[in-house]
Amino acid sequence: MRLLYIAESVPNRDPVHGDGSSMISYEVLRNLPADVDVTLLTYSGPAGLPEDIRSRCAAVHILAPRSRNAALVRSIGGLLGLGKHERATAEAVSTVARLSADSDATLIHGPHALFLARHVHGPVVLQTVDPWSIRAGMDTAIAGRLRPAYRARERLALRAERRLPARARLLTVGAQDALEWSQRLGRPVRSIPNGAEAARRPAARQARPVACFVGSLNYGPNIDAAKVLVGTIAPFVWKQVPEARFVLAGRRPGPEVLALAGPRVEVLANVPSVLDVFESANVAAFPDEHGVGIRNSVREALAAGLPVVATPVAAREQDPHPLLTVEGDTGRFVQHLVDRLTAPRPEQGQQEATAVRTWKAVAEEYVEELRSAIRPGSAGVALGSSPA
Repeated sequence: MRLLYIAESVPNRDPVHGDGSSMISYEVLRNLPADVDVTLLTYSGPAGLPEDIRSRCAAVHILAPRSRNAALVRSIGGLLGLGKHERATAEAVSTVARLSADSDATLIHGPHALFLARHVHGPVVLQTVDPWSIRAGMDTAIAGRLRPAYRARERLALRAERRLPARARLLTVGAQDALEWSQRLGRPVRSIPNGAEAARRPAARQARPVACFVGSLNYGPNIDAAKVLVGTIAPFVWKQVPEARFVLAGRRPGPEVLALAGPRVEVLANVPSVLDVFESANVAAFPDEHGVGIRNSVREALAAGLPVVATPVAAREQDPHPLLTVEGDTGRFVQHLVDRLTAPRPEQGQQEATAVRTWKAVAEEYVEELRSAIRPGSAGVALGSSPA
């Protein structure tokens, strides 16, 4: 299969400049079967293209986005999609039309690049981590005084999504998001959840019990969850386990998160590997109050063999797991943390490998969608047609 893979940002797992979207494109590309011949089209940014992705692709095209100031003007201050207008250049449109005409199928990843589907020749599959109208709806719910502007942005996002070509196959990560997006658009949407890699967790190296929280620390719902963990939950934990430490780890922590640091709270910025954080902790705590999609850090903690205590929001769409405790009541959440912090840790070598959904399996499901799109008579195929 000759695949044109369009990513809204450079596929990477950079600890500073990466995010959930760039992680998915990185892992999918890295795990595609060898018989998929990939041409990558993406946009330049602060993160460089990893060598393993460059070597996996037969050809790579990295385009320059429009300047942020020019995109702000075109998007009316961001109301009409700042990310889209940064990427909607004449070069991008012409390159997509040319490359897709020479490909068997096109996969577009990321909400800010979905507009390019209108310029694709042939079968096309569209994937977005969180449908933008649903993500905007979450932002509206927590926007406070700015809610009218956010509500307008949500409506405009939904209108743009309803204009996506009817022949395109739609994918997202969460099953609940897929169902809601399908109902909003009146067309099928498939959920392909993310993967993780299993890893054995060695015995604790810390003298004091540790609870960790992992996630992008410049993301609103994660900032709120970190503040709840340190400001509300930790004081109750310390009444029973005064020596307990809390570690907040993730990319680009802002002032609100950095201000949470103290004698018993450590903020780790831009950690190269979250596995190191999981290895040194007794439990992971996720007291999320907001969020959409599937929280990948919960899945990664479980894959590392780390017990997890999470609210229903944080554990959304996670399969039942012997190491996962889901608790919405604050008092019981605290007690579960205390129990995990005071429980003996397994000795080195005593832990069993944890079965997880792998990224290889995820990539195979993407290929299944692409092959279905190519199949004559299926939605997503338009043999000999011009772009919709």
